[in-house]
Amino acid sequence: MSTKRINRTLSALIAAAVVSGLLMGVGTAGAHVDYIDLNASGGTASDDMKRFGWIDGTDTDLGDSHQVSFFKFNLSQASLVNITMTGANELGLNPAFTLYAGLMGDLAHDDTAVDPNNPVAFNPVSGNFEKIASPVDDGVTTDAFGRVSPFRDTATLDFEGQFNALGSWSMASDPEDGGVWRVLEYLTHKNDTTGNESLLGYFLPAGGYTIVASGAACNETGVSCTSPFITGTISLSTAPVPVPAAVYLFGTGLAGLAGLARRRMAMTS
Repeated sequence: MSTKRINRTLSALIAAAVVSGLLMGVGTAGAHVDYIDLNASGGTASDDMKRFGWIDGTDTDLGDSHQVSFFKFNLSQASLVNITMTGANELGLNPAFTLYAGLMGDLAHDDTAVDPNNPVAFNPVSGNFEKIASPVDDGVTTDAFGRVSPFRDTATLDFEGQFNALGSWSMASDPEDGGVWRVLEYLTHKNDTTGNESLLGYFLPAGGYTIVASGAACNETGVSCTSPFITGTISLSTAPVPVPAAVYLFGTGLAGLAGLARRRMAMTS
């Protein structure tokens, strides 16, 4: 085996060991985008969650995707869906979630070269891809979604992983997932009470969907807010919609989106 190949193998083993150690310390919600498949679990699944994870994504500087739980499901046909989130300690967690259209790649994150919103460059000294300054990613200029976020300021901050609880956001996938850049399109969120949350009878066309869930109890950096982990559970049920009704519901949804677009254009003109 050549020296170069041995070095590459050792580097891969070291990287894997580091990642493994990080995962052991933080649980399923701690490593990039680590999906829990609701289709595979029969529509109900639980995860350990932080009290501040979801609400942090409502700030102007976005939230830390490592502190929330990702659930996914696929619909083979248009359906009405019911999504309920419960917490083992409701007042301690204050369950909250956001529903998005689309799926990230497993282990997606925002520090790869294929993510146009989070540019990086290879550093031959460290042997890693590192964030670089960009004229469109400077913490001042609005990004592709019209936001200005310090978490996207690659000139001064090194932050891996971000999410928007109230809007669309993006990440790039690891090479083993094709190295593609994907966007989660915001659909709706639920944070109405300090207890359980439900989204009932929500129409969705066939496709893949993401639920990002965690706590909304507090949004501070103190230990009383960031600890402990509390079990949160997402339950999903679906009811297929006949084709004529699906076409009507989908059409009304498009009309609503068109109206929203017109209002945005009017506000910016």
